[in-house]
Amino acid sequence: MSGKNCLTGWLILFLLFESFSPSLGIGEESAAKLPKSVRFTEAQPVNGVTVEVGDRSLAFYRPAEGKDGELPPFAIFLTHCRRDLAVSARPLADDTRIFVPESAKDSFLKPRVHWNAWWEKRFDYYDQQVTRLPVRPLMASGFVKDGDHVEMSGEMVEVMATPGVTREGVTYLLERDGKRIAFTGNLILDGGRVPDLYSFQDAIRDAKVGAYHGYFGRIGPWIESLEKLAAREPDILIPSQGPLIADPKATIDEAISRARAIYANYLSTNALHWYFGEERMQTCADKALGPGAKMESMPLCEHIDLPDWVQHIGTTKLLVSKDKVGFALDVGSPRSLETLKEAVTSGLVSKIEGIWVTHRHNDHTQAVRDAQEAFGCPVYAIENVAVALTDPGSVFSPGVSANAVKEVKVVADGDTMKWHEFDFTFRFFPGQMYDHGGLLVKREGDGKGEPVFFIGDSFSPSGIDDYCLMNRNLMREDTGYLRCFQIVREDLPKGTWLVNQHIPHLFRFSEKELDFLEGRYRERIELIRDFTPWDDPNFAIDEQWAWLFPYGQEVVIGDEFTLTLRIMNHSTRERTITATAHFPKKLIADGPAKGSVTIAGRATGELTLKGRVSPDTRRGVQVVTVSLKGDDFNLPHWCEALVKVVE
Repeated sequence: MSGKNCLTGWLILFLLFESFSPSLGIGEESAAKLPKSVRFTEAQPVNGVTVEVGDRSLAFYRPAEGKDGELPPFAIFLTHCRRDLAVSARPLADDTRIFVPESAKDSFLKPRVHWNAWWEKRFDYYDQQVTRLPVRPLMASGFVKDGDHVEMSGEMVEVMATPGVTREGVTYLLERDGKRIAFTGNLILDGGRVPDLYSFQDAIRDAKVGAYHGYFGRIGPWIESLEKLAAREPDILIPSQGPLIADPKATIDEAISRARAIYANYLSTNALHWYFGEERMQTCADKALGPGAKMESMPLCEHIDLPDWVQHIGTTKLLVSKDKVGFALDVGSPRSLETLKEAVTSGLVSKIEGIWVTHRHNDHTQAVRDAQEAFGCPVYAIENVAVALTDPGSVFSPGVSANAVKEVKVVADGDTMKWHEFDFTFRFFPGQMYDHGGLLVKREGDGKGEPVFFIGDSFSPSGIDDYCLMNRNLMREDTGYLRCFQIVREDLPKGTWLVNQHIPHLFRFSEKELDFLEGRYRERIELIRDFTPWDDPNFAIDEQWAWLFPYGQEVVIGDEFTLTLRIMNHSTRERTITATAHFPKKLIADGPAKGSVTIAGRATGELTLKGRVSPDTRRGVQVVTVSLKGDDFNLPHWCEALVKVVE
């Protein structure tokens, strides 16, 4: 069953070092490949490796389960900068030299600098990098880069830059007893898989594609990393998660083949063919699939000019009634607002009577507040869009504007409204992003009477706008693009035209074109399922399946605050998830810090966390994190929220 549990009282102050799961075993064949002096513990959340060097040792990720009275390793090597690795190494910091990628030096040593800056940087954000960076300093003293050789008590550790799942990722190579062992971090998992897909979001500079539009954008560098690794002919790969890899070449080949199949599928249904053109998209294909790779794409669907009653103004559409009254859809920039004002002063419309906001991105919302004040009109949106408009600091998603709207009229899926000769139907339309609406417009006396469905940014004449996984493009029957296909096919009146806010055309797909788009999309779901270790692929594409609300809040010294942990169970089965809260010093008085919630398949559950700021707490941004544990995962410090302590 689904439900909401509350952790009453104050949450206790502590920073938990998670105990690791027992070793799951590595199999006789794999175990035989490891030299006797190398011990491996497969565990959640982080594997442990110990390499014996005389009466001491060095470790990778964390030490393997050891012998009684064993001394701490004299060195530990971390491959990338994520909280799970940093937490696993922290208990050893006093006695062990810690090596980390040089490019992540500041993230390890000075995390407070990042989080203080993040308070403002999170707005209008399009870099699309995973933010699961360390919260507390890890006092590393060794900083490595590609080509380095680190000698420790006669052992030589070679460093290879292997960006992929993370930009800063490195691989360590060690020769021991005639075996070449590669410690690959999260670069590749057993079975030719990767931890998730959203971590690969990045710019493809050769194609002039920015990070926001860079779905699986780091696939090219990732493949280069794997090919570079394969060229060194390692005998065994030891990742930071899951079983060791006893057949590196076959596993690498399988991983590359799977990734390329996903990317080729993505290109075949992509809306960016309309925006960027075939040359730039072919460059994307060349980087991921190989030079001159064949790229499949759907021909542009039927599209015609907008009708006279729809004015195209950047990302704003202005509906004009027969009696010259205006209704705006999105106001994304000061220039759009000025054009709307000119429409009034020029007599195109006598006034603006309302504003509908399709989704959260700032190129659709930045000037909504100013437009509301200028025209004195109501603003309409679905609930999750309204939250981002009125309290933008409470959420984190791409492109949220800090220019808060004073009041929004929340509409539900299916609500209707009569406006002059138009009939409006408001829809929840989770296409380009999960928090997205659509507006179906029917106009009396409109010739053939073909309705128009304003879909925000969810389709273009070439396909699907799912180029940014941080938008939460869920791949489920009940939501995401599969729900959008269902609405377009079954819910809309026959002959309905679609309108994208960026595009000055009406367009619509034939049944054959919809079959192509939906068929390819369903194929991609299965490809992602095979490429990632989760029981449902949505966990691999949705970083925010668990999130804290509000994401950011200001709290006066001495005051109380509340956080709500929201968990979207993408599995089709019931899950019980245990959450452990980690509060910085002096934010918490006392009480339980742990709670569990049982959530039905495809449902959402909540836990409520309460805290208080102590009188002597340092001013500035504090970060609260929550660890999550289920029957098949252990995710330390998985999600975070910002508490800015003020006077």
